[in-house]
Amino acid sequence: MKHHDDAPERSGVNRKTALILLAGLFFFLSVMPARAQTTTTLYGTISDRSGAIIPGAQVTATNVGTNQSRTAQTNQEGQYRFEFMPIGGYTLEVSATGFKKVAQKGIALDVNVNARVDAILDVGTMTEEVNVTAAAATVNTDNAQIGRTVENTEITTLPIVGRNVYTLLQLTPGVSSTSNSIVLGFPEQRTMINGGVDGGAGSVNYYLDGGTNMTGLRNTGNIAPNPDAVEEFRVVTNSYSAEYGRFAGGVINIITRSGSNDVHGSLFEFFRNNDLNAYPWLSLTTSPLHRNQFGGTVGGPIRKNKTFFFGTYSGLRQIQSSFLNSAIVPTALERAGNFSQSKILPKDPNNGNAPFPGGIIPANRLDPAAQNILNKYIPQANLANNFWQGTIPSPYDTNEGLTKIDQSFNDRHRLTGSYYYTAGSNAISPGGNIPWSTENFTWRQQNVNVSDTFTLNASTVNQFWVTYTRNFGGRLNTPQTSLGDLGSTFNVQGPPALPQITVSGYFTLSQAIAGPVAGTNFYSVRDQVSTTHGRHTLKFGGEISLNKDIQQTLLNNYGVFSFTNAKTGNALADFVAGLPVSMNQDAPITAMDNSWSGALFVQDDFRIHPRVTLNLGLRYELQQPPTDPFNRESTFKLGVQSTVLKGSQVPTGLLVPGDPGVGRGIVPMQWGHVSPRLGLAWDPAGNGKTSIRAGAGIFYGSVSGNEWNSTSNYNPFAVRQTFPNVGTLSNPYSNQPGGVSPFPFTYDPNNPRFILPASIYGIAPDFRWPYTYQFNFSVQRQLVKDLTVTAAYVGSFAHRLPFAIDLNYPYYNSTATTSNVNTRRPIQPGTLSQIYSVQSVMQGSYNALQTTVEKRFARHFSAKGFFTWAKSLEDVQLDNNTVNGGAQDYRALNLERGRSDNDRRKVAVGSFIWRMDYFRNVNPFLRAIINDWELSGIVTLQSGLPFTVTTGTDVNLDGSSNDRANLVGDPFLDPNRSRNDVSNAWFNVAAFAKGANGTDGTAARNLMTGPGSKNVDMGIFRNIKLMERFTLQVRGEFTNVFNLVNLSNPNASLNSTAIGTIRSAAAMRGVQLGLRLTF
Repeated sequence: MKHHDDAPERSGVNRKTALILLAGLFFFLSVMPARAQTTTTLYGTISDRSGAIIPGAQVTATNVGTNQSRTAQTNQEGQYRFEFMPIGGYTLEVSATGFKKVAQKGIALDVNVNARVDAILDVGTMTEEVNVTAAAATVNTDNAQIGRTVENTEITTLPIVGRNVYTLLQLTPGVSSTSNSIVLGFPEQRTMINGGVDGGAGSVNYYLDGGTNMTGLRNTGNIAPNPDAVEEFRVVTNSYSAEYGRFAGGVINIITRSGSNDVHGSLFEFFRNNDLNAYPWLSLTTSPLHRNQFGGTVGGPIRKNKTFFFGTYSGLRQIQSSFLNSAIVPTALERAGNFSQSKILPKDPNNGNAPFPGGIIPANRLDPAAQNILNKYIPQANLANNFWQGTIPSPYDTNEGLTKIDQSFNDRHRLTGSYYYTAGSNAISPGGNIPWSTENFTWRQQNVNVSDTFTLNASTVNQFWVTYTRNFGGRLNTPQTSLGDLGSTFNVQGPPALPQITVSGYFTLSQAIAGPVAGTNFYSVRDQVSTTHGRHTLKFGGEISLNKDIQQTLLNNYGVFSFTNAKTGNALADFVAGLPVSMNQDAPITAMDNSWSGALFVQDDFRIHPRVTLNLGLRYELQQPPTDPFNRESTFKLGVQSTVLKGSQVPTGLLVPGDPGVGRGIVPMQWGHVSPRLGLAWDPAGNGKTSIRAGAGIFYGSVSGNEWNSTSNYNPFAVRQTFPNVGTLSNPYSNQPGGVSPFPFTYDPNNPRFILPASIYGIAPDFRWPYTYQFNFSVQRQLVKDLTVTAAYVGSFAHRLPFAIDLNYPYYNSTATTSNVNTRRPIQPGTLSQIYSVQSVMQGSYNALQTTVEKRFARHFSAKGFFTWAKSLEDVQLDNNTVNGGAQDYRALNLERGRSDNDRRKVAVGSFIWRMDYFRNVNPFLRAIINDWELSGIVTLQSGLPFTVTTGTDVNLDGSSNDRANLVGDPFLDPNRSRNDVSNAWFNVAAFAKGANGTDGTAARNLMTGPGSKNVDMGIFRNIKLMERFTLQVRGEFTNVFNLVNLSNPNASLNSTAIGTIRSAAAMRGVQLGLRLTF
């Protein structure tokens, strides 16, 4: 495969050509027919009792809810196929001359899961009818796709404490991590599938009702509707067809409910309270929690058999508190500078590192700003060993609504439109382990999807799709108090906020980047045609989209201060004396990026034999590098002087758009993104009960707005400055030229300003888009009517993953200290500090055995489960939300290769639903008591996550305190000891030691494995029939119902007195009570 890595950088020509091609693609889409991801395929073979195929049979599929039908005839091989079928329940009628008519009921179609329904006709007349109740086949004999559908019954019946449908992603094998957090101002869903990485660019494609449901700043998933509004969702983890692209990890496709000929709906109220929950581990109280979720749904006909509506509203009102217990706070003596009773006596850096007499820092050496912080913000210890424990409140409110209209003009033409709106606010602690600052978020998300499906003839269907997604949020830190208000000369640019202060091994006063506006406007047009000719089912189409990102960010304008033991030998003494080892301060910026993308694809599902199907796909993608309307992007080429940036301060090597060979997107358009897909599905016996499948393909990844616009956060556009030679907390700029603050900082391209030594950041000029090879081989077998098992090998091998490398990494010499880092840099020392270059050079791999068991609902019971045995490796840390994963030594990146942060070797997850309706022939009173109960559960067993043992100090003197320890012994202890023993010493601390100055730690990244976990979530429901069409459901839902203690990873910093100990655990039992009225 050719990737055009050596393509000449004719950026301007490429960009013009790309725009012409994209415009042509848009015209192509506007005149051709289409498909989206809200439908599926129904197919099968019609034969007689002898097994002979029946050509020319008439097959009619009718939607039970809407009475809409489609009709087709079987071909010469007795096969029929319906494309773009709306999901839901169906009846299939088959008739042929000389045979009895067959009506097959109970067929459920799931999104993107091709359903095989065969029918056998008996000899007779067409006036005779045979009624059969049978579901679609459970074995996939049509394609090599690996994935799972979470059906409506699971969504409404399995326990979801918190009412977030993304929680159920854990039911899919290969989903190694699923989390939802607020970072940029709006909720962001992050999902890791089959070793996929994030790196701020995402690897999973999210859809809602067929339209993209993502925010392009970091390619994260957006909020999904409440569970009552969701019909089902499909997770595809490997070998998806050519219609999907841009993301190489997987596809998550959520479908909302639709109206039908009957009015249906629900009203619900769910309640959570700390009085219902168990105490957190090691706590004698529960964190305050008051949570109410309420709302309803309704759907029905506007015109029967023609026009249908569905709508929902849901609200959330919550006040929750975070439980903290890991901070070690100073004693009364230490607050006054008296360390005579402390474990480590401080040394005087102004007196040749001689010990302070009696371990006491003189009163005139105590820092005024530090004293103000200690007196005003640092609480007294309330636990043994100077630990502090407490809570921080966090209010969270949301409102959401959805409206959906389905219009059937006739059996050949259907139009669907939906509008989803959600908005909310949340106030949280930005982290740390002591109350300090509050980060306030507000957001609003809107999704508009319109699709038009038209059947041209019996073998050809098209679907056209238009999507608009808007998601914007903001974040503001309070109190608006800066370090300058606490007795320091610190000068803040932009809205003030408290600084971030880390005292290694003791406490962290955390702060977070704020910004009033951050979000994306996304526009998309997609079109697809499906046509069947003989043994070929051909799908082809394309899409074009525009992504417009805005990110107004204050960055770390508040100042970030780190106190290790570098100055006095005691990190707490460093803080009391106001002697930080480093300081970071940034200037605000408003980043903007626009990018176009387009694709063409063709997929041929070729049934080369009645038992063998080949899936042949080809996708071609164009992704324009994001561009800034103000050209605030940069790159670095050693020895080349910019002709655009003017002024004597402009460092050699820093280039911007307009410089020779540098286009507006920094890198040229990539023309070689050709993605072949190949799959094989074999039905050895021809009865649909066994399949052997294999798949392989190339899947290109994407870039994000934040990945690209990070260049605008650095010189010369803004500044993210590290001051290793910082003065004191009270006078941080005393060692700067003139002893004055370099802020405020503004950008003028005609007279760019640099704070020397300048830190710069840019996309590498030879950057290329990431791509992944996917492979799978599976065997699936239906053991009995309702029981199916699958065993699969799944492999994923990612290449050209992005990572920011410091090209100006300092050398070590005999005079090296933490204060002279910038003088030891190889490129223009004193002028340039870090030169971060985002390069596409890293790799990742994932290999797994994934086994699944599924028992369909029968005799009131259903169950599904999987076991995964996997290994995930990465060249560097790639699982965080930016490309700035960091490294111990940028000149020895080979030492970074190790387990991924989400590498759980063994995972087993099972779910079940049990409806207890067995007693129908007992007296009414007893029947009312013992019937109509439902019990459901999710059982999760998994091995631990890896972690790295660090020194907590800057051993190799490169200006960063993320150095690993040396491995000097056997680090492993028996994990099967008592909980008290393992929590006090999870690993052998003596097996790790701090290395000599200037050396890298010998312990591998993610060498150690933390505790595993066992969890059971459970739901207990009682259904009370009020009237014929009304049912009241009383619900009790429990997370960790058996209150099992699942320990977190241990403290792994040699600089901490708590190293090796575990002070926290996963949430204990949580309870959600609810009422749900359905009709």
